[in-house]
Amino acid sequence: MVATAAKLRGERKAAPAHGLAGALDRQLALLIASGGDERIWLDPVTRRNRYGAPAAPAPGELWFSSSTASAVSPRGWAAARAALERLAEPGCFTIAAWFDQLRARLTALYGAPGAEAVLAASGTETELVALSLALALAGGPVVNIIVAPGETGSGVPDAASGRHFLGRASLGDEVAKGGRLAGWDAAHLRLEAIEIRRADGSLRRQVDVDQEAALRVERAVTGGALALLHVLDASKTGRAGVSREAAAQILARYPGRVLVAVDACQLRCPAARIRGDVEAGFAVMVTGSKFAAGPAFCGALLLPAELVERLARARPAAAALAPYSAALDWPERLRGAVAPGLVQGANLGLGLRWAAALAEIEAYEAIPGAWRAAVLTEFEHAVRDRALADAALTLVDAPSRSAAAGLVAVAHADGGDPRRAWLALARGGPGRRPCHLGQPVAVGSRWALRVCASMPMITDAAQRGFAAIEADLDEAFEAWAAVRR
Repeated sequence: MVATAAKLRGERKAAPAHGLAGALDRQLALLIASGGDERIWLDPVTRRNRYGAPAAPAPGELWFSSSTASAVSPRGWAAARAALERLAEPGCFTIAAWFDQLRARLTALYGAPGAEAVLAASGTETELVALSLALALAGGPVVNIIVAPGETGSGVPDAASGRHFLGRASLGDEVAKGGRLAGWDAAHLRLEAIEIRRADGSLRRQVDVDQEAALRVERAVTGGALALLHVLDASKTGRAGVSREAAAQILARYPGRVLVAVDACQLRCPAARIRGDVEAGFAVMVTGSKFAAGPAFCGALLLPAELVERLARARPAAAALAPYSAALDWPERLRGAVAPGLVQGANLGLGLRWAAALAEIEAYEAIPGAWRAAVLTEFEHAVRDRALADAALTLVDAPSRSAAAGLVAVAHADGGDPRRAWLALARGGPGRRPCHLGQPVAVGSRWALRVCASMPMITDAAQRGFAAIEADLDEAFEAWAAVRR
């Protein structure tokens, strides 16, 4: 970390003005793709990660893939570049102060008085952080109740069970995929799941999902365990699971024996709703790499003030998280307890990814909320109209006010597998720009692709107008028809 800053200062001093940008940009591209697990690694041939996103901007391509991952926007890239340049300046500010500043910007957007944020290299890793905190508070068994694991992330069930979800961790260690994290071998953990869909892919009633959550928590608490209950703000198809109202009632019924974690990793709900969650005493998982369209992967767990105080007294041990978490990922109030168990001081790549994401989030939040909502609604109508106009396509779910904004799941009407089309679209072709849609997701017996808006798309529409988005959607759906042919 220190060597990197010194190296950058040397390059800055030695390089002529016209060559500085190239050197710094190459360094930034390398760092943006560092400090994450194998999902973030760039293919040596394509120079893209496994989701088809490069480490640098790709403005000449169509990016409707924000439910999975996008290329970093030019605005985000400029912000990350400026941060890296400042870090290279001697005496500008310390890396510790910079990470504290990133957390302060995050809690200013989504927190409440006294709230803190723990940074994590991905949304999946926020699950590991939440579980480590639940174990610290429990002093005994923990029942982890997750929602719709098939529509959150493939690694979530392993992470929620306290297991390594890949063969290499974000800080570079080789780990045993599926094996328990070090020190958690003897932990009394039980994983339970609540589904939001029936076997045929149709959505369950909200009241049934809420009742199941209440019953599972009651069974866990009466059995002597602490219940870690998840509230799903938006799944991969934009659907919710376990209402906030039900979670608040459950939390009030079992004070001290329930930890509620809102999975808002898609970040598609209004900032005021997340602030309300934190004020209600919920921990909230967010990422800057989905709707915010920051570089993959950057996550955070927001902690309400009361929970921070409880954790400060419990002094959570984070040694199990050493392959995933660095000391400066943690706020100062908790760092003293967790740092002795961690090996790495800082994850510079994670900080730079958050610098890019926060630039987009802050620009988006500067636009009046009513205007943002109107554009997102217009986007959804435009996507649905185009899908319904193509007899070969079908909508997965009916429109709903409870669905996440700016995300429409579309399937092939014949029930066919759209994964080849997804790959072909991303590759582009003669006269066709690469077009990126949300990664295929299973819904019952069908597979769906997601057509998604993103924060930079909405922010740019404030200047360019909606016509530019419509033109890009026309191009995307025409390309989709072409690859099917």
